[in-house]
Amino acid sequence: MKNQIAKRITCVVAASFLFHSALPQTAVYAAAGQQVQKVEDEEQKGTAGDTSNKQESVSDKTENPAVPDQTPVAKDTNASANQPEPEETDGTANQPEPEETDGTANQPKPEGLQDTEEPEEPGESDEPQNPDKPDKEKPEKPKLGKPLLKAASKPNGTIKLSWNKVSGASEYVLLCSTKKDSGFHRIYSCKKGTSYKDQNRVPGKVYYYQLAVFSKGRASRADSKTVSGRPLEKAELTEISNLSGSGDLALTWNPVAGASGYQILRKNTSTGKYEEAGSVKGTKTTYTDHGRSGGTIYSYKVYAKDADGGRGNYSRAMSQMAIDSSKKMIALTYDDGPSAHTPLVLDALAKYGGHATFFVVGSSVDRYADSLRRAVALGCEIGNHTYSHSNLKNLSAAQVQSVLQATSQAVKKQTGAQVRLLRPPYGSYHTSTSSTAGMPVILWSVDTLDWKTRSTSATIQCVQRNAYDGAIILMHDLHQPTAMAADAVMKNLTEAGYQLVTVSELAAYRGGLRIGAVYSQFRR
Repeated sequence: MKNQIAKRITCVVAASFLFHSALPQTAVYAAAGQQVQKVEDEEQKGTAGDTSNKQESVSDKTENPAVPDQTPVAKDTNASANQPEPEETDGTANQPEPEETDGTANQPKPEGLQDTEEPEEPGESDEPQNPDKPDKEKPEKPKLGKPLLKAASKPNGTIKLSWNKVSGASEYVLLCSTKKDSGFHRIYSCKKGTSYKDQNRVPGKVYYYQLAVFSKGRASRADSKTVSGRPLEKAELTEISNLSGSGDLALTWNPVAGASGYQILRKNTSTGKYEEAGSVKGTKTTYTDHGRSGGTIYSYKVYAKDADGGRGNYSRAMSQMAIDSSKKMIALTYDDGPSAHTPLVLDALAKYGGHATFFVVGSSVDRYADSLRRAVALGCEIGNHTYSHSNLKNLSAAQVQSVLQATSQAVKKQTGAQVRLLRPPYGSYHTSTSSTAGMPVILWSVDTLDWKTRSTSATIQCVQRNAYDGAIILMHDLHQPTAMAADAVMKNLTEAGYQLVTVSELAAYRGGLRIGAVYSQFRR
């Protein structure tokens, strides 16, 4: 009986101590169980020792009472002074003592250890959840709106990409490819931005873009539609014509792939700044600026636009004088160029706001293409002087067409300008030449003989003495003395009240031109 009481006390004390400690409940249960097992093990060991000792003691006392009992007694670490005594019998000395069990079969368990199963680990219980508490479900992925991507052309090979701000987005990733359906790669990413400039792209080439939008942690993704972008090539003015015989100036430029329209700018003669003069939509490449003041020089630029509000680079400026039909006009013409001396003539024309007509040799066009492009930009006219200064009288009709066509194509290639006039070298031609060429033949009314004199002063004096309203003056920019005379020639003419015009401009106000005809002047 005492033995059982001691075991109960030990278990209760151990459980109470561990229960009030800082250990988790699972640890308390485990520790209490260990204490119970320890007590039982020690008790069982002690009981076995007591039984053996008692039997040996009886035998020893009978056979050898002088030998003391040397069997060790197991110690109880919790209560050594109260070592449990063997249960008393009814006094019969030789009656065997009842076999003791492990002491646990019918023993009440301490509170909290009623079940023999190991305590369950947290989260592994099979018990039904509390109906008052909803089941824990995985959070739904955030839904992202559809991003809208746009691509607009900007100058200098740049494409501007822009998009809307998407609610819930934490990252925007921009992809690019030269193919519509494959080959996309990342070119830009950001957290909050809504635009990006893709630079150094090839003008005229098409690029494809996609925008991927991610939520925080990339839990969700939304993609834009694939859009195309093209850096627009630069539009170039090819002609400003005042051939209507009025104050209307007609502009023409080259078409640009991908353009949805064009913007025309005119230079303000007071401020010097370019301002919007008008625009055209679609593929149209002409524009007429109406009602310009006669005698005033106007300068223009043009640029291509795309459907998303983008644009290409500005064209080079081109100037044209709105002719005043009430004032005197004269046409200066230069043959056998272009040459290394042509820039001197162009400098003078730019200085005095004049125009001239250059009858060029086709074989020199590519070599001096820059001068021709500058001449066109200044509003000058380019005429045909055959490909290699051929005498047209010595050529068949087919040969005439060949040498003229080669020259016109070279000019068109380098400047974009159309060639509409023919001046035959040496003034030599057949009566059918104009019809064969498909252009009017232009001769002259004042020959400076500069090719012969090679004198700057002689050229200046000849023009000054022989100038008149409607005259066509013959000179040659192939020769340096002639080119050096240009500034003085133009200064004298403008001071005398002349408007320096092209042959076609002069003709527009003095009866016009027709194919098959030959002209040397245009009087009133």
